[in-house]
Amino acid sequence: MLPAMLHAQVNSKPGFVITNGNDTIYGTIDYLSDTKNANECRFKADGATEFKVYKPGDISAYRFTDNGIFYVTKTFSVEGDSKTIFAEYLLQGGVNLFHHKEDGTDYFFFTDRDGKIASVKNIGSLLNYSSRTENKNNKRAALREVSQMLAESSKAQHDLWVKDVTADNLSKIAYDYNMEFCTDAGECVKFRYSEKATRNFIARLRLQAAIAMGSNELLAPSKTKNLTMTAVAPQLGVGVDFLLPRSSKHWSFQALGLVTKWDISKEYQVYDNSLRQRTAYLKYINLGLQAGAAYSLKPEWKVSPVLRGGLDVGQIMGTKENVTPLMIGDGKMNVSNIGYYVGAGVDIPVQKHMLRLAVEYKRARTSYSTMTISHVAMTAGVRL
Repeated sequence: MLPAMLHAQVNSKPGFVITNGNDTIYGTIDYLSDTKNANECRFKADGATEFKVYKPGDISAYRFTDNGIFYVTKTFSVEGDSKTIFAEYLLQGGVNLFHHKEDGTDYFFFTDRDGKIASVKNIGSLLNYSSRTENKNNKRAALREVSQMLAESSKAQHDLWVKDVTADNLSKIAYDYNMEFCTDAGECVKFRYSEKATRNFIARLRLQAAIAMGSNELLAPSKTKNLTMTAVAPQLGVGVDFLLPRSSKHWSFQALGLVTKWDISKEYQVYDNSLRQRTAYLKYINLGLQAGAAYSLKPEWKVSPVLRGGLDVGQIMGTKENVTPLMIGDGKMNVSNIGYYVGAGVDIPVQKHMLRLAVEYKRARTSYSTMTISHVAMTAGVRL
């Protein structure tokens, strides 16, 4: 019964098929997988009760309307074997681009107006370790056909060499080539739907570590000097970055939870009748929350300068102190604090992630204004 139940499950999405007579029929399509979509289309027309299975050649094409993925009947050579498949149509122009996945390998096929075909498969680590002569030669051989088809563009040659063989990268290379050398072929159309580009915002996890070098200035009673205690404090943070791909590539917003551990001691003079010398110590954990914005000056660069700033609030916990007769929170050290932070640094893309190295300045005051916290922190964080 279990295989029968699993077989009966469908992942229906709205779409349409294009017949060999160029008629368009709307309905729902069972979304299978990249590999299975290449071999069959399970389609149920509007008003029908059963799915009908089409094989490559039975129809000209089919497409999902909610995500734009477009499959067309094509015959290509895959590992030396000529196969008629439903190939994913990535780009239409003077140079067309198609994608096919089989046995875990991604194959890409370029066609031009003369009917020529050039192909390349995802050669993976050859791009990452191309410093070795053998890998360079293998890579050059793998890209030879595509390189010859795009030979008019030195930029295309460069991008083919330095970028990974992915659908997005090859689509961008072919699109730029069409825009420069194939303008007479009409509009260049990208078929693959970019979910990231159409979202109003994208939330990404951020992890951060820092070393804070700063001071805690304690308010003293009258006739006694304030006590400033300096130290180096470790800091860890976790939060969320909110990106705005549709409205701005420069701006993003951030909410970041931080844990900072202060451990400070200092000798100071007590101004009373005895003029005693004492050693003050102050230990506590500050649980903080930063909420603000970041502005990337050149997001298209591989290393982009970035500025950030916003509100900083915190709660002091687990206090151990001996600073009498200095006054902290009216005798209570577990107090809140509020202030601001500003920072500057660089964003460095690392594959699909973003590394941020920055310097940050923070200043905050506790309730009752009995202590001022300020620090300069060297931060390193990654956006996943």
